[in-house]
Amino acid sequence: MTKISCQVCLDLMPLVKDNVASQESRKLVLEHIRECQCCRNEYENGNDTLPEMNDKRVIQKVKKRLYFAALATVIIGTLIGIGLSEGPGMFYNIIIFPLVGGIAYFVLDKKSFYFPIVLFSLTYIWTLINFIIDSSYTIDSVFNLLSAPVFLSCIYSGLVLFGIVIAFLLKFAFRKEVDYEKDN
Repeated sequence: MTKISCQVCLDLMPLVKDNVASQESRKLVLEHIRECQCCRNEYENGNDTLPEMNDKRVIQKVKKRLYFAALATVIIGTLIGIGLSEGPGMFYNIIIFPLVGGIAYFVLDKKSFYFPIVLFSLTYIWTLINFIIDSSYTIDSVFNLLSAPVFLSCIYSGLVLFGIVIAFLLKFAFRKEVDYEKDN
């Protein structure tokens, strides 16, 4: 059977004592405490205190997960907004893109002001490809074909920028309020 280290045994002991460990883990711990006097003493006489938590590490993990969840929300929201451009749901973008901009500000902080430029480029390319594939635009000249997607891309980028500015102002206002409360 596989041997485990004392540290692994100590980690598994609370689970074995609470009867929530798997049968394999239970067998490993019992086999280990038969051979190791130190772990046997800990198993029989040990206080059932939980190991110390590293708060900073836990907070960093939570922040990292929230960051990726918010980043995924920005990406998915952007894709939904661009997808709604082709139908009657287009007017939901008036709500979606400022929200995406606000979330982007809290995720990307100072770098969020680059997001409207990236969004402009992506929506321009997407709209241009749609015009070419659908042949929904009469191609009188190359200039008309290339300039047509600019309007929609400017609207979306402007809505995202609007959301970023609102998020910036809210953060600024709440920071001032906290500073005011500290002073008084």
